[in-house]
Amino acid sequence: MPRRRGHNIADSATISRLIAKYKAYERQKDFWKSVPARSLAVLYAGIFWIFATIAILVMMTRTTRITAAQTFSYVLLCGGVSVLYAVAALRRKYILMLPIAVVQVVGFQWLDRIISRGTSLVDPASALPSQLQTLGVIGSLTLAAGYSCFFVFFNREGMRYFGAHTEIALARELHQALVPEINLQIGRFEIYGASLPSGEVGGDLVDLVQSADGWTAYVADVSGHGVSPGVLMAMFKATVHTLLLNGCDGAKLLDGIHQTLYPLKTSNMFVTAGFLQERGGHLSLSLAGHPALLHFQRCAGLTCEYPAQDLPLGILPQQSFTTREIDCEPGDILLLLTDGITEAADRQGAELGVEPIKSGLQQWADLPLAEVFRNIRELAIAVGKQEDDQTMLLIRRAS
Repeated sequence: MPRRRGHNIADSATISRLIAKYKAYERQKDFWKSVPARSLAVLYAGIFWIFATIAILVMMTRTTRITAAQTFSYVLLCGGVSVLYAVAALRRKYILMLPIAVVQVVGFQWLDRIISRGTSLVDPASALPSQLQTLGVIGSLTLAAGYSCFFVFFNREGMRYFGAHTEIALARELHQALVPEINLQIGRFEIYGASLPSGEVGGDLVDLVQSADGWTAYVADVSGHGVSPGVLMAMFKATVHTLLLNGCDGAKLLDGIHQTLYPLKTSNMFVTAGFLQERGGHLSLSLAGHPALLHFQRCAGLTCEYPAQDLPLGILPQQSFTTREIDCEPGDILLLLTDGITEAADRQGAELGVEPIKSGLQQWADLPLAEVFRNIRELAIAVGKQEDDQTMLLIRRAS
């Protein structure tokens, strides 16, 4: 019995190794399928010219006269066959290598016979032919060895890149699922929100949660860029939804978020957030280190600011948060945005700032909120290239 158990363990280990090899094989196939045709063309061109160089080295070992046509044929055959081998290997069509090898052998034998009939350029008794052949063979072998090393290196690094690229693609899909566009009419309020990441994965979040007694809309901005902020952003959204389901509102909501996320984040990460909550027709605002809420007041024809009064979430182990009431009249527009909009800068470092946005709200107050969003973003893009996630939440009270 012990022998049989050991035999089964050995079989399991063998099967595991075979499965791992098969998975690696499949990943390699997927990687080469993902390479653009132009990049493959560059790769094949590089292979052609490397082996064309080997053909030149081989011909340099010859001591007979070689014509231009013979040189061209030798280079074309050597480089072309090498490209065919590469195509067959990358596409896993190993059966094609046999006919390629036949073409290679027949072609080189034919060319060798033709070249050997040429006029000798040196004395056959001289030591020069032997020296040329030795150096030519060494040069060909060293060039082939260098090519092999580069090919192995790029193949390995390509697989590593493909793995990372796959993870980023999955994270991007997760971000798109977590941060969909918001375009709703809830009672007297029209709400529009969207987030445009600067890279593959964003750290900004715009969200809306409805409940029986009202709704909560918010914008959050996780420090940094890439996968880690994207993961924290997902945890942030899950925490918000959980706390709202448990009846947390206002300052208690931000306090609960902070207590949940602080132990989970790294020391250099934090989150700025702006929350607007509607309960019974009344709006309340909570800002944790977030850019000021912009409030276009239709009656006065101006835009005022509500700056943050609290630190961002995740700065200190213990923090407190506050709320304030917002008097939103018919036709008023409320805008929460992230600093990816206001801090858009030109080549000299001059930032867009908040004033053009305030003027824009007054100018575009009657447009659909989706158009207001696009117009404000165009202000930022006109200043300079997007370097940070750009997110906005627009809320307008109907007349």
